[in-house]
Amino acid sequence: MKHMTLDNWLQYVQDNLDEQTRVEYENHLYSCDDCLELYLQAVEVNEAQMPSLPAPTDFTDAIMKQIDPPAKKKKPEIRRKQTFIHYALAAAMTLLLMSTGVFSQLMNVASEFEKQEHEQEQSFVHAFLNNSISIIDQFEHNLNKGDDK
Repeated sequence: MKHMTLDNWLQYVQDNLDEQTRVEYENHLYSCDDCLELYLQAVEVNEAQMPSLPAPTDFTDAIMKQIDPPAKKKKPEIRRKQTFIHYALAAAMTLLLMSTGVFSQLMNVASEFEKQEHEQEQSFVHAFLNNSISIIDQFEHNLNKGDDK
């Protein structure tokens, strides 16, 4: 297999190759120790070309200064006020509905609905019983006719 040069590996490290060529280079790395050493050299050369970071503690301090301090939690007070307002509104709506008589009208509608439902149940039961009584009567009538013959 063809070995790649240091320049080829530098292009690979700097991501200047098309996807198919990159795949070929990666597959070649699995089987060639010489090219693996060239690849590691290319990584070191590329790393040397990168800008250096300031001291880690200075960098961390600079970032921490840019971050806003944590805000104090004020939500419980707002939440308590909101809860109180919701309860007050619910009580006011209940009183308003009671004073206008909406609840009593709802009770009348509910009782009428129950009456209609009860009447429907009775009519079904009565119809069922009437049918079963007529079936029994026909059965007895047929038995009596059979005895007469």
